[in-house]
Amino acid sequence: MLIQSTLCMAAQEIASIQTRYARKGVTLSEVALCGAKEFIEWNHYPANDLVDEVSGYEFYYHAHSSDEMVDDEHGHFHLFKRFGHDFHHLIGIALNQQGLPVRLFTTNQWVTGEKFVSAKSVVAELRNFDMVIKGRMGPIARWISALTKLYFIDMEKLILSRDQKIRELKIELGDLESALDSKSHHVLTESKIDLLDQLSQHLLPEN
Repeated sequence: MLIQSTLCMAAQEIASIQTRYARKGVTLSEVALCGAKEFIEWNHYPANDLVDEVSGYEFYYHAHSSDEMVDDEHGHFHLFKRFGHDFHHLIGIALNQQGLPVRLFTTNQWVTGEKFVSAKSVVAELRNFDMVIKGRMGPIARWISALTKLYFIDMEKLILSRDQKIRELKIELGDLESALDSKSHHVLTESKIDLLDQLSQHLLPEN
């Protein structure tokens, strides 16, 4: 269980970073494009993903074709933990056109080509998510790291429910391999979030 001070610090970090970008007249979704002049469907931003070589955590931002995108969403982050050549998908974070996170989701194995592991392992990796990156993407890495703290409980529930959905698909389709490769099942679990409401619950009032 995350202690209240951790949630407060995460909320403060998120609010600080978003405020700094807002003062510059840019949204978080614009910054996520890493300086690219155009947002091309399916391309990764940055092109080779953003990786913390020390921790093994990484992420990229992208969007699907317009007919596959949820209304008013701009794109989404995919978060991973890498072990050598293997990697595990941890959680997806969708942003709206204003650069605010509006949805969390988990994906099926075929979507990212990950090595699928149990929810227990994914939750343990997500709990320690922390990326230290230098340069223009440093604040984005800190923002994502803080968001995994602020919404850890919500993310944990989605990941646990993901495994329940896989168990149901395994029964329906006959075996685990068929379940993990089912192209009819892209997003396995998801939930909408309201960042401003969450921040209001955890930000300390100024004296």
